[in-house]
Amino acid sequence: MDTLPDTAPEPPKKSPRGRRIVAFVLVLSAVVGLGVGLGHRPLARWWIEKEARARGIELTFEDFSPKWGRVVLRGAKAKLEGVAGFAAESPWIAVDLDGLSPTRIDARNVEVTLALPLDERLEALDAWSQAHPGALDLPTTANVTVTWGAKASPFLVLAGQVTKARGSEGAFEGTVVFEGTNLGLLGARWNGKDPASIWLGAKTAEAAPLRLALDTTTKPMRLTATLPPTKVDDLARARSLSVPADLRGALVEGTVVVTLGGPEAKGMYAGTASFEVKGWVPPHPKELDGIVFGSKTKLGATFELTPNLTDVRITKATVDAGAFKLAGPGTVKREGLSARIKMTLDGAVPCSELGASVIGAHANGLLGDLLKGVARVGLGGSVNVRVTVDADTRKIDRATVDQAVTVGCGLR
Repeated sequence: MDTLPDTAPEPPKKSPRGRRIVAFVLVLSAVVGLGVGLGHRPLARWWIEKEARARGIELTFEDFSPKWGRVVLRGAKAKLEGVAGFAAESPWIAVDLDGLSPTRIDARNVEVTLALPLDERLEALDAWSQAHPGALDLPTTANVTVTWGAKASPFLVLAGQVTKARGSEGAFEGTVVFEGTNLGLLGARWNGKDPASIWLGAKTAEAAPLRLALDTTTKPMRLTATLPPTKVDDLARARSLSVPADLRGALVEGTVVVTLGGPEAKGMYAGTASFEVKGWVPPHPKELDGIVFGSKTKLGATFELTPNLTDVRITKATVDAGAFKLAGPGTVKREGLSARIKMTLDGAVPCSELGASVIGAHANGLLGDLLKGVARVGLGGSVNVRVTVDADTRKIDRATVDQAVTVGCGLR
């Protein structure tokens, strides 16, 4: 019986070049792994700096302790690629590893300094995040001090604990100091999609007397401050201010929206404000009870704000109390947490309504109603009112309020 020839194909021969490439990759991987794991310091330092550069971080450090599963950096300093006016340093940073991949960061006594203005730093940080997505997509814990402005005279200082899960979600719990004055507790939460939630004066946003939302997805960015219904007495007490007798017991609530920067801003931030004071109307003669009616006053403003929050130029402020309406420009000059306010407000009251209000203050019943009807039909023109205000919030009870009235009434 004839033996059949062996027709099975021969295995393909590996090219010497291919074998060399595979061997080089394996050897390089082993060397890097051994370098990190066993302490080959030059190679380990090169790898750490390379990993940081790949994430847009310029990292330097004085010393380090490499071992399997963790690298500890000492005397670390970092800058972010393309973000001027930003610097961070920490005496101790631990990076947990899974093989050669970082999985977690723990840091102690991190000091971050940011230059002003606020909008330019936030825009640069947002651009860096867009250019390096996932660069810091690691669970992180760190106690941090953030200094905004010069260290010798900082504009804003935040100090507290940062916790961050994998992804863009994070939180901050700590305190805030504004130009040397401790404002108390500050908290924040963010997720990379919705506006960051910030609150002042309590451990939770729900209990905070002041809440902010920072939206970095809009261009330019927008900051919204919300004051929930709060007693004026409580606000004044927190800042050791006196309250005029007619404002005691009143409730105030409202919002302020500030647009941070933008090409049309010309170095100023634009904003709007809207507040309602319940339980208070502007002081007025009894004869104006029919004009200034109800028990609440609406306040509004459009304004421009300097980036250091020192000067506010109010283009139009409004005061609405019933049918009594005033509007006009003003200025606010801040000094620390106090401010000097100057405003000039004008309004016009129809003589027909003013006449009816005066009659109503002195005549009741059917006769009063008849006379008010006659006044509304028979009187024309208006009474122009101008109110000038000069007030220092530190001495609000000594505020100067001048009223000027010009009567232009006549029979129809």
